[in-house]
This record gives sequence, structure tokens and C-alpha cells, in this order.
Amino acid sequence: MQKILDAFADAAPARTGVPACSVIVRSGGRFDQVASSDPAAAACDQLEVDDGSGPCLEAIRELRSVVVDDLDVDARWPRWNRLARGHGYRSFVALPGFVDEITTVALNAYSGLPAAWTRDEVIRIDLCVQELATALREQGTR
Repeated sequence: MQKILDAFADAAPARTGVPACSVIVRSGGRFDQVASSDPAAAACDQLEVDDGSGPCLEAIRELRSVVVDDLDVDARWPRWNRLARGHGYRSFVALPGFVDEITTVALNAYSGLPAAWTRDEVIRIDLCVQELATALREQGTR
């Protein structure tokens, strides 16, 4: 599974057109930051996992996209927000992918620009995370 996740995280920025991508997986009740194209994105994801709160975890729990257009005005997750802004990020999107009854994955995209996500970019990111979920499902995650 890790080979698929690492390859996906490495290729995702070029495929989606976003500067930094990362992946969080929930298997059972456990969240893990598992892959990233950028160390700063990995640090932001790890804080979410450690705190049990943040936009990616919300996307996974609710199986819906979470978009943060401007971290300078969005205050839903204060610790994560401070860390992300400290790394120069201004906007974020998380899109979930259902793998099976116990596993969900999310692709997180970070940008240094506010309101960075066009409709087409969100669609590309969603297609990528659905491909990842399918690959993990076909490989088997248990």
C-alpha cells in the first residue's frame, strides 16, 4: 500500500496543477498521515492527526470536500491554520475517496495563493483521489 501512496503523492502535483499535495488515510478509527509531496504539507497533516481535528479529517469523516479559500480569514481550526500560514500556505482543499467499509483516503492540496481552486482544479483533484481509492481497493488494504 505504501508504494502506491508514495507514488501518488509524488505525481499528484503535476497531475493536478497544485503546488503541494498530501494524503491522510483513515482505517478503522485511526487516522495516519501517509504520504506527501512536500514536508510542510506533511507537517500540517500530522498536526491534524495529532489534534484529531482539521479540514482533511472533516472531509474524511463527512465524506465531502472541504475548501478553505483564505487562511487569513478562516478560523475553523486555529492550530492547523497557524501552522499552515506559517509555512506560507493561503488556501487548501481536501477531497475524500471511499476505499471500503473501514478505509477512507483524502487528498489534500495546499497553495500559497488565496482562493486558488478553480472548478476544473477541484475536479482534477477529485479524479485523482478517486483513482487512488480504486487502486487501494484493488490492491486490498487489510
